[in-house]
Order: sequence, then C-alpha cells, then structure tokens
Amino acid sequence: MSDIAEDESLLLSAARAGDEAAFAALWSTAQRQAFGVCYHLTGNRADALDALQDTQLAAWKGLGAFAGRAPFRVWVLAIARNASRAVIRRRSPGGVLFSEVEEETAVAGPFEDTVAEMSDLRRALTVLPESHREALLLWAGGLTYEQTASALGVPLNTVRVWIHRARKRLQAELAEV
Repeated sequence: MSDIAEDESLLLSAARAGDEAAFAALWSTAQRQAFGVCYHLTGNRADALDALQDTQLAAWKGLGAFAGRAPFRVWVLAIARNASRAVIRRRSPGGVLFSEVEEETAVAGPFEDTVAEMSDLRRALTVLPESHREALLLWAGGLTYEQTASALGVPLNTVRVWIHRARKRLQAELAEV
C-alpha cells in the first residue's frame, strides 16, 4: 500500500469515528475537482455551490457506506455528479443540464477572448449526450479512465468509447465556431 493510500485509510478511519479535522483533510483532496464537476454539469456558479454543499454533506453522512474500492476523491466525484443532477431537477421542470448562455457582444481583448472561448466550449458541451459529457468532464478533471468508469458505474471500455466520441464531437463543434 502506498503512503498516500495509507494516509487516506487512516484519515477515513478517523473521520468515520467522527473526527471532523480528518474529514476536512480528506475533503480538501476532492473539493476542487468536485466543484469543477458541479459547475460544468449545472452551468452556473450558484447551482454549483449548492451541489458542492450537498456533495460535502452527503460524503460526511455516507462515510460509513464508503467501501474504499476506489480513492475517496473518485467516490466524492460520483456524489458530486448525483448532487448536480438533483440541483438541476430542482431548478427546472425539464431538467436542462445547461442554462442558456447569453450571446457574446463585441470582443475587445484577451480576457474577452477567454470568455468567448469558454462560452463556445460550454455551448459545444451541451450537444454531447449526458453520459459522454459526464465521462469527459471527470476524465478531463484528472481521473483516469478506470476511476471515471468506477465513478460512473460503467465498464472501462464504455468510458473509453464515450470519451473518444465526446472529444471528436467537441472538436467538430468547436471547428464550426
């Protein structure tokens, strides 16, 4: 067992016993990526923060159920995905994954270029099937194919195909912009 896995195991044991500092240390390893997943799935910061808070609470309450077959971070990202979906369902009756992105006005400089590129990417992400988008976001967020498959609860080869198709479709969509 690696030092990181040992540290995580010790922190998990302490957190399960009610040690909030141990949970905070575990949470700090996953929080940034969990926010990224929440943000990209909900489409805005306010909903992402709601989903992130739901994720943190669910992780704390669910520590006893965490089997440890995957790293804590992977488990948290799966919770973040589900929390984001719940926020989306609460937000709109149709459960639209992304809110409408306002059309960009005149682009004047590097910051505006970055904003326009982000807007183009967000629009391109909306055309992907939900499963492909989720797999791509988890993988692009730093998970391995294996961890992404575990987080989504699907076979490894399925994740590889979804990510491949998502990347090809994004390239095509962004080339049209």
